[in-house]
Amino acid sequence: MQTLPVMLPNHLLSIYKQMRPEVEEKVFSVDLKGWMKKMLEDVSLAEFEELVIGTARYDRKGARQNYRNGFYQRSLDTVLGWIEDLKIPRPRKGGFKPSWLDKKHARRQESLNRLATECFIRGVSTRDVNRIFKTLCDIEISSSTVSRLTSQWDKQVNQWHRRKLNDDYLYLMFDGVWIKNRTLLGKKKLVLVAYGIKNDFSREIIDYVFAQSESEENWLKFLTCLAWRGLEGQNTHLITTDGCKGLSRALQIVYPGISHQLCWAHKMRNILKSVKEADKKKVKEGLCPLFTGVWTQKQAGSLIHRWARQWKHTYPKTVQCLERDFDRLLLYLNCDPAHHQAIRTSNHIERQFKEYRRRMKPMEIIPNQQSADRILYALTQVRNQKLRERPIAFTHNKLR
Repeated sequence: MQTLPVMLPNHLLSIYKQMRPEVEEKVFSVDLKGWMKKMLEDVSLAEFEELVIGTARYDRKGARQNYRNGFYQRSLDTVLGWIEDLKIPRPRKGGFKPSWLDKKHARRQESLNRLATECFIRGVSTRDVNRIFKTLCDIEISSSTVSRLTSQWDKQVNQWHRRKLNDDYLYLMFDGVWIKNRTLLGKKKLVLVAYGIKNDFSREIIDYVFAQSESEENWLKFLTCLAWRGLEGQNTHLITTDGCKGLSRALQIVYPGISHQLCWAHKMRNILKSVKEADKKKVKEGLCPLFTGVWTQKQAGSLIHRWARQWKHTYPKTVQCLERDFDRLLLYLNCDPAHHQAIRTSNHIERQFKEYRRRMKPMEIIPNQQSADRILYALTQVRNQKLRERPIAFTHNKLR
């Protein structure tokens, strides 16, 4: 596309060049803060006249609801910077607040508060949040302010952990992740996570809980709580896990009627642990055909038996590792063939673990578990929002 100077006739081009500096000066020297101040004051006065007074100035016939009592001044942090001495009309009986003022005594626009918390969620440190605000809006926001804003999520977090759950999950996945932070009670913290794929093939992180270990007792408490809140598993076809013994025993108690599939990704890593580096590729390639195409349990069993005969003398421990869990590795084949590659591993839940670690590890100060819970809640909501915004077909490539 041609630019404006090229498109102009010759007799107008010289005029354009002469006027350009003056036009640019006028455009870029607009007092945006002054314009915004006047706009906010005008809006306040209009709302005051309509909602509070009920009549126009000097009108003696209308049904007057209140009386004018001058103005008071308010300064405010806005997206354009700090605006001083905003004139807000004051009624004699009180009680008026302009619509653009989110809270009666607020000194900062709510959009800026949301921006600060969003920066924090996305991994920006509290100090860097201040630098961003200084650059964009020429205002400062302290680290303590960011912490105070995020602390307001506590009620929201508790409600989310206690919300009623729908029993419309086709597949469930459970796993635990250890999160490391320099100041989080001086040690790693374990988080148990539940992930579900619904009947409409949408996905979400259902809930998480802090625990001391992946023991049967801790998993049983978590699963029992989920079941009590509505996740009874009536419509669930398969549960996929990494093979944790405590989790397996807890699943037999809470969800005894649901097939329990072991994650092939975890099992493959365990199989290759005792294999020499030179043979790892060959050992793995012998099982890889299982992960392409459509297989029945009989066909898959025959392939595994051939693979076991080939390697049982060279790597007996490797073969035993696979044969020990043979029955629980092929349960996914009883489900819809279109879903096989998506449900044979718990990799979907691992994607969120990566985000938890990335965000929590570099944070300098997480004083207690409540603070950590707020951060994990925010990260979980961000992830769930992404999953809701991207409705997908049920295929392996798109379920990551």
